Amino acid sequence: MKLRHMLIGASLLMSSLSGMSQSVNDCDMKKIKDEQLLCTATSMMNSVMCEQISTNDGRHYCRAMVQSNSHGCDGITSPVKRQYCLMAVRDKQRSANWAIR
Repeated sequence: MKLRHMLIGASLLMSSLSGMSQSVNDCDMKKIKDEQLLCTATSMMNSVMCEQISTNDGRHYCRAMVQSNSHGCDGITSPVKRQYCLMAVRDKQRSANWAIR
């Protein structure tokens, strides 16, 4: 059970890091339900969708990515996943900053 959660968490992190600007239609093509929810939530910027993710760490990660705020990463229990979350939020904030200039 823990291995399954770790695999889902790792796939969520990698999928979100690889494609931040996916459309909602692209999200339907994902095979894992949690990946679909994360993709849809980040593309629609809707944190309510995050509540449907099966793992607690996944919900916190999703909220952090939707809000572009690292405070959501504080609730993640795994130190490795928390670090990935902080790096992903940092990268998202930097890309938003450079898009404005």
